Amino acid sequence: MKKLLLYAFSAALLLLAQAEATAQKFAIGTNAADWLSLGTINADASFALSQHVSLHAGAEFNPWTYKAGSKESQFETRQNSYWGGARWWPWHVYSGWWAGGDARYSVYNIGGIRGRETEEGDAWGMGAYGGYSIMLNEWWNLDLGIGLWGGYKEYVRYACPLCGVRLEEGGKPFILPDARIAILLIF
Repeated sequence: MKKLLLYAFSAALLLLAQAEATAQKFAIGTNAADWLSLGTINADASFALSQHVSLHAGAEFNPWTYKAGSKESQFETRQNSYWGGARWWPWHVYSGWWAGGDARYSVYNIGGIRGRETEEGDAWGMGAYGGYSIMLNEWWNLDLGIGLWGGYKEYVRYACPLCGVRLEEGGKPFILPDARIAILLIF
């Protein structure tokens, strides 16, 4: 009986040793490039749909208004932004080169940075991106990327952040650059 148990235990160990390790399917992260944009809080999550495709969703939030010494020198990049999209990975998800796209929506208020004019409004559109994900260890990745997002915005432009004097309002297309220097937890 002892020999039978020993053989069964040995066979179970051999079978377990032969079993393939399951790939990590989920990731959560934050983009340092957004944090550097006046403290924009951000997070994203992704799911590996297959060996070469992952789905992504995320959000950014910046409620801060800065007053550099006085109300006349106020500046801000306040926003609520949301996106969802997909990435294609030639080698394997969460490792190496990737290309992707997403759909985005943003409510924003930006002004006082390159001049006194301020703009607020709603923007929606699509983005196209490419990058590289560096595996730091089993759990952590450094995700580098660059791309463009563009679409249509409805906006109001003011003479200054506080005065309320309208200069222009309407809607028009836009294209903006976007950078990614993100740290990801893979699990």
